[in-house]
Amino acid sequence: MYSNTSKALEIILKETYDKKNPMDSLRGLISESHFITARENETIIYQKDPAVYLYMLLSGRAVILNQISWNNDNIIDYVESPHILGLVEYLNNIDYYTAFVVAQTKCIMFRICVSDFVQIIKKDASLCYHTLVIMGKITDSNMNHAERHKTFHSKDILGHYLYLRSMNCLPYICPLTRSTMAEELHINLRTLYRHIDDMEKKGFLTLRKGKITIEKEHFERLAARYGDIIL
Repeated sequence: MYSNTSKALEIILKETYDKKNPMDSLRGLISESHFITARENETIIYQKDPAVYLYMLLSGRAVILNQISWNNDNIIDYVESPHILGLVEYLNNIDYYTAFVVAQTKCIMFRICVSDFVQIIKKDASLCYHTLVIMGKITDSNMNHAERHKTFHSKDILGHYLYLRSMNCLPYICPLTRSTMAEELHINLRTLYRHIDDMEKKGFLTLRKGKITIEKEHFERLAARYGDIIL
């Protein structure tokens, strides 16, 4: 009954599909009705809706948000593939989605009923293992995010971010606007501007046409400060 779905899940969970055209890799195995395409700024999941589906993010970038009336910064995290939206709720016996998910860019997802997915992986040890691998990656990302904000000053959150992004890409030119970076790093926008100015004066970065740029000499200073950090 689930033969083709199991094959599709194997491709998805092992990440052997073409991330530029994920539907091409899976066409013929599952109906196109199982694919969800969300445009930029379109809501994928509504907080408190019944958690009856899992959404496997195949391409694109989404924002996880929580609606809290007294807080203006409700962004929890940004996620990219591999990510399984809705699985944490099932594993914790929560029958509703605990956050909003909004497409930051165009997102393509594979949608499957939670009950179908669970029935399949309970009978297939390999698919269960690869699900565990993806959940391990998600957990590691979440733990790193929490640890940075628990132990770092906001200036070091920025510095560590630039260190990681420029590690294998020099010169590195940050593509984010200041407001987008402030949202992503959970730093007040005015504070972010101050940190950028201070880091430029101290030789950790330079500004070229307004863009944060990391050259070799800047990276060496970043590496000296952040290179030994293990998260």
